[in-house]
Amino acid sequence: MTVLYHPEFAGDIRRYESQYAELSPLLVGRFRADLDSTLAAIVNRPTSAGHFVNTGSTILRDVRRRNLSNFPFFVIYGTTDTHLLFGSLIPSASDPLGWLGRLKT
Repeated sequence: MTVLYHPEFAGDIRRYESQYAELSPLLVGRFRADLDSTLAAIVNRPTSAGHFVNTGSTILRDVRRRNLSNFPFFVIYGTTDTHLLFGSLIPSASDPLGWLGRLKT
């Protein structure tokens, strides 16, 4: 399976890392370790690593979200038979439906 990243995905990571860096360098390390663990779990088992995204009227079976274990964020990703696309790193308080547009590009 080919792993792809939306062009803004790395910027999401940098933005939240810099916010944690203002608090503590150790916190940045913990955040990055949690994120890396989450991404690895998705790569290892993309079709069973996360929850389907529910739009309220439809369940999107090719779009999933996976929560980080220790931080209030989740990763939105899409799958096909041949590709895995990491779309967004989103604060848990956000509406994931607002971020689905990234997976269409």
